[in-house]
Amino acid sequence: MTHDHRHDPNDPADVHDHADEGTRVVERQTYVERPVADPGYVPPAAGAGQVNVSNSGPGYVATTPGPLYYARRVVSLLFGILAVLIGLRILLLLFVANQQNSIVDFVYGVTEPFVAPFRGIFQFDAVTPGGGSVFDIAALVALIGWLLIYLLIMAILRLGDRDRAVV
Repeated sequence: MTHDHRHDPNDPADVHDHADEGTRVVERQTYVERPVADPGYVPPAAGAGQVNVSNSGPGYVATTPGPLYYARRVVSLLFGILAVLIGLRILLLLFVANQQNSIVDFVYGVTEPFVAPFRGIFQFDAVTPGGGSVFDIAALVALIGWLLIYLLIMAILRLGDRDRAVV
C-alpha cells in the first residue's frame, strides 16, 4: 500500500476520501493474460485410423502363463528354501548354536548334503576366530554355487517360453 499526498482528478486509481483531504491511498495491480497451451490432450492426426490393430497375427492376446511358468515357480521355491537354510546354517555356526537342539540339528542335517560338494575347494573350510564361533567358508561357497546353478536352471526354463518366429 502506498500513501500519496498529491491529488490527481484524472487518475482512475485515485481514491479520494473526502473525510481526509491531505491523504489518499493508491493500490495498483497488474494482470497480464497469456494464452496457455494444454499439453494434456493432443488430437489424433487425420487419417491415422487404428494404428495398433494388425490383421497378420492371431486375433487374441494370450493372458495365461507360459508352459514352464509353474516349473519356474517350483524351482524358485525349492532354491529359495535351500538358500534360507544354508544362510541359517552360517548364522547358527557363527553364533555357536547348541547342536543338541532339535532345530539346529535339523538345519545342520538338511544342509550338510548341499554343502558337502563344496568342501575342499579352498585350503580351509572354516574360520574359527575363537570362543567356539565358526565361519563356515564351505557353506558360503555352497550358497554362491547353488545360486549360480539356480540362475542357470531358470535361464534354461525361460527358453521354453520364448516366442517362436513365424516363418
